[in-house]
Amino acid sequence: MTVRAVLRHVRQVMRRHPSAETTATARCLDPDCRWTAAPTGNADVCTDMCIEHTGRTGHTTFLREFSEVAVVERVP
Repeated sequence: MTVRAVLRHVRQVMRRHPSAETTATARCLDPDCRWTAAPTGNADVCTDMCIEHTGRTGHTTFLREFSEVAVVERVP
């Protein structure tokens, strides 16, 4: 018995899942600060929370994270 391989090149693309929303969070990177922004579906709201934190504390460096559910689909 011989083994045969059939190779097909199928184009695929990754997209945000149609029913999912992007979630944004942030945390302050000042060594003595434990501030974090609550997760939100609006990146602008997350940015505003960071700016408000800077205004209150003078801390200017943040780690922002964005997450979303994605799906891989075949390209017709």
